[in-house]
Amino acid sequence: MKKNRSMKILMLTQYFYPEVGATQTRIYEFAKNLIDHGHRVTVITEVPNHPIGIIHEQYQGRLFILEELDGIRIIRVWVWARQKKNFLNRILFYLSYMVMSFFAGMYFKGKYNIIFATSPPLFVGVSGYLLSIFRRGKFVLDVRDLWPAAATALGELSNKRIVRLAEKIERILYKNADSIVAVTRGFCDFINRKGGERSKIHYIPNGTVEDLFKPMPPDLELKASLGLEGKFIVTFAGTLGIAQGLWSIIHAAKLLRQYEDIALLFIGDGPVKNNLIELAQELKLKNTFFHPQVPITNITPYLNISDVLLVSLKNDMIFDTFIPSKMFDFMACGKPIILSVNGEAKRIFEEAEAGIYVHPEDFYDLSDAIITLYENPELCRRCGANGRRYVIKNFSRRKQAQKLEKVFQRLLGSEIAKSRLEQEVPQTA
Repeated sequence: MKKNRSMKILMLTQYFYPEVGATQTRIYEFAKNLIDHGHRVTVITEVPNHPIGIIHEQYQGRLFILEELDGIRIIRVWVWARQKKNFLNRILFYLSYMVMSFFAGMYFKGKYNIIFATSPPLFVGVSGYLLSIFRRGKFVLDVRDLWPAAATALGELSNKRIVRLAEKIERILYKNADSIVAVTRGFCDFINRKGGERSKIHYIPNGTVEDLFKPMPPDLELKASLGLEGKFIVTFAGTLGIAQGLWSIIHAAKLLRQYEDIALLFIGDGPVKNNLIELAQELKLKNTFFHPQVPITNITPYLNISDVLLVSLKNDMIFDTFIPSKMFDFMACGKPIILSVNGEAKRIFEEAEAGIYVHPEDFYDLSDAIITLYENPELCRRCGANGRRYVIKNFSRRKQAQKLEKVFQRLLGSEIAKSRLEQEVPQTA
């Protein structure tokens, strides 16, 4: 297949702009790069509501909404969104997107060469697989998380029948996908063990947008508006969820109370935010600060008033295969990082020499690491510079998007070659 051949691509993602998160950035960068290279991209996504579970006012009461963003055709669909994040509401949330995205893909006319579904939730893959059958496009599954394995590890999923059903769906998707893209090498190995053929699994990690995440002079007015003037700021920015093991940061703050100019800042929203606030109040902490979620286009000034940035996950073996995408964004800002994640993320981090590793959920180690950086400005500067240099060289989202384009081209190219070969083979009686 010629490289300049235009492809028609349908992308299914439960989360998308203007919602904030790694998924949204990954899919937007993929779509924008494909459009820049002359391809046509349609995205089917939910009406914005994540993470608080309230549908944005302008989208309420509507089943389908058509939009366009930077050349991307967007079909937004209604979902069952609720503020209360219990098991039933989560399942209805996921299933409603699966059903509505499938109907949208069938209702809105369009022929697609590629149907690309990003998971989790796993049900996005189900919709993508079904649409690939009815629309006769190649099915590509993007795996950003291991579900149900991660949900089971977090205690969010414990019903054995549902776990077995989810694992069966997982194996069906891995077996029937024409290509699979995974964000870590550990995920690639996991998928292969679950029945995905190694030859069709492609490693395309997350990365950073270097033009967005970059070093900037600290905005002193912003710092003062947050009540942090004159403080050494240690920041966690992102979803405040169960998987991040954030309770340990609160307990580290307790150990740091004697350092009056050290402040721990949480930026974001999520299911455990209120619990964290209550714990900080219970411990009578004056060095912890909470700020609402900030749009990704506006987050860089907040990162640049920070002296240290935190990347953490719970202490569970399942997360050894994960690489939090915020690690790359934080490194791109040229700030030292404290990493509390094992496995592949730790290997990359140590290779980059971008900061200090501490064992996940060990708040004694975390407080010691904060003190070490607090007392060593030159170490902070050196780690920040190392991280920026490393991530720009190895983890650019633009480069990752170009890798995805090549996966699509090879997939369609092999199909064309196969079709031509079948036409050339003489028919025998």
